[in-house]
Amino acid sequence: MTPNEHLVILYLFFWAARMRGCVRRWRQPLLRGPEWFFNVHVQPGFYTGAGKKILDRYRMRMFIPFAIDIPCATAIFISGRLNWLMALILGLAAYIHIHHLNSVALAERQARPFAVPEDEQPVASMMFSLKPRRLRDYTNARVEWALALSTVVALAWLVRYYFMAPEHHTLRAVFGVPLFYLYVQIGILFVKRVIVAWRAPVPQIQAEEHLDAREQTRRYYLLLCDWNRAAITAGLLFWPFLLSSPPARINRLTSIWFAVWMMISIVSAVWVEIRRKRLISVALRARPVKLPDFTGESELARWPMCYQPSVPMLVLKGARGYSLNLANALIRLGAAYVAGMAGLIVLLAMRR
Repeated sequence: MTPNEHLVILYLFFWAARMRGCVRRWRQPLLRGPEWFFNVHVQPGFYTGAGKKILDRYRMRMFIPFAIDIPCATAIFISGRLNWLMALILGLAAYIHIHHLNSVALAERQARPFAVPEDEQPVASMMFSLKPRRLRDYTNARVEWALALSTVVALAWLVRYYFMAPEHHTLRAVFGVPLFYLYVQIGILFVKRVIVAWRAPVPQIQAEEHLDAREQTRRYYLLLCDWNRAAITAGLLFWPFLLSSPPARINRLTSIWFAVWMMISIVSAVWVEIRRKRLISVALRARPVKLPDFTGESELARWPMCYQPSVPMLVLKGARGYSLNLANALIRLGAAYVAGMAGLIVLLAMRR
């Protein structure tokens, strides 16, 4: 199979995963039962009155990514530049998650005028966990050593190949892909740092249930980060092996590699779905409540980003949705990382 055929299969797999995601998000508003709309406790008759229109609009917004995907994919297939499919997949994956968060926030705001008045009153007391969280407390030393040693072996192999190969190779041809892999690794480590640093208050009522749900969700996402790092490290190890292989065997090796990773991806998708359902069951034990806005973040936040040093949180929730707070050092570092990623892609794509 050719690389273009691999990309087409990957794009079809992406569509299958999206269909499953659409089914899950379609049911999400009613997970807590007919008296709830997401985390808003609504009045009786909500879904037969104004709530029906709010629910329909939420579900219609789920198809906006398809309105972006289909024309872009059609243009890619017609032009024959199938190598752009990977960029489309990655871009859509990020957009779908961000779009869903904003869509849920919008739907909840629209439903709050129809909520049970007693449940819309902020809780009288809440707590903030003072237990310090450090990245190393969520790090497996054996896994880190394995990833580090594998990376060193791959880089040493590439250096030897660059100097010892009989034919001439440019630095970009040999080290371009590994450099991209390493940069993505750094990005995943940054995401892990954000996940660990993310803190929020919880109500004193059912505090243990809220903390347990957040801790299990935190460990779940950190595990996903490590899985992705392991996959990237495996790709880094495979790269020098592929370069050192005879040209006649490259297509066969690539096909075997692709088939193995497709099987691993399918198994991983099943595991993720099972684990996600367990997390949902844990989260449903904690009853949603409205927390008091002591910092006034609802007034300070300006969608999609703001600068509020007086409230140095990562993300603020305002009247129009979530807002990135540029006063937070992690947000600025993340912006610099994204800019660096764009520059790296342009640099690697440049023709010499």
